Amino acid sequence: MSKLGRFAAMIVLGFSLLACSGGAEGEPSAARGIAPLDSAGLDALLADNPGKPSVLFFWTTWCPSCKQQIGEMERFHASRSADVTILSVSLDESEPALRAFFEDKSTTLPVYHGDESLAARFEVEAIPTLVVFDAGGRQIFSRAGVFPLPMLEALADQLAAR
Repeated sequence: MSKLGRFAAMIVLGFSLLACSGGAEGEPSAARGIAPLDSAGLDALLADNPGKPSVLFFWTTWCPSCKQQIGEMERFHASRSADVTILSVSLDESEPALRAFFEDKSTTLPVYHGDESLAARFEVEAIPTLVVFDAGGRQIFSRAGVFPLPMLEALADQLAAR
C-alpha cells in the first residue's frame, strides 16, 4: 500500500473512531457530532465489528415514517446494541438540518450523515430503508418500510442463531 493509501486509511479510521466514541450517554447527537459517512467509511465501521451482525438504517429528518422508525431504532439500540451494531444514516441534503433535528433530542443511537453514493450502493429508492449484514459482513436483507421493535428484535434473534 502506498504512503498516500495508508494516510487515507488512517484518516478514515480516525473519523470512524471519532464517530464511534460519541459523548456521554443520552447527550444530544448534535452535541456529540454527526460524522459524514461514505462507502469507505462504512466498510471501515463494518470491519471494526467482525463477528457481529450490523443494521444500517437510512432515513431523513423530513420523512414522517422515518421519524416513527427512528424511535423504534433508538429502542432497538437500547435493547440490542450488545448483539447488533446499529448505524443510523441520514440522507438529508443539509447537515445543518440534521443537526437542528437533534438539537433538543437525546439519543444514544449512532447517527451519520450519508451521501448519495452510499444510498446508491444499497439501491435505496425509498425511505426509511433497513439494510442488514450478517456476522460475516454479507448483506442479507434490504427493504424499505417501518419496522416495529418486536420485528427488529426477532431479526436480532435470527441473526444471533446463524
